[in-house]
Amino acid sequence: MKVIGIDPGTTATGYSVIEADRCLDIGTIRPKKKSLHERIFEICQAVKKIIALSNPDYAALEKAFYHKNIQSLIKASELRGAIILALQESNINILEYTATEIKLTTTGNGRASKEQVRYFTERMFARGNARVSNHAIDAIAIAYTATRKQRVRQ
Repeated sequence: MKVIGIDPGTTATGYSVIEADRCLDIGTIRPKKKSLHERIFEICQAVKKIIALSNPDYAALEKAFYHKNIQSLIKASELRGAIILALQESNINILEYTATEIKLTTTGNGRASKEQVRYFTERMFARGNARVSNHAIDAIAIAYTATRKQRVRQ
């Protein structure tokens, strides 16, 4: 089972492709455009290219949650909706998990810190590569959660 994990962000979107506990691809999409709509379009185009190259069975996203800054929530929701549309157009099954589920699956602690999640994912997948962005690390954790949860279901 191949899973693409996506950590959407309007200035940096992390992604990873995992299959059988191996990270096949990892990276961060950093749009060059200035307007929000142009950035969303650029990110979605990049996601479509990654999907075409990797041909995943599933896509995994973190469930939306309330931000203190309502404007950030609105922008993130717009991007998330556009990514979901791109995934649906590519006939990719979408799985969603809460931050607590992701932390619990990756570290064994649903209240783990970002540093603890990074430590686990670097050791398991990124091989200590310090150049991997926090967004890409989160995408690995999201994809890893999907692989674990889907194995339990099967």
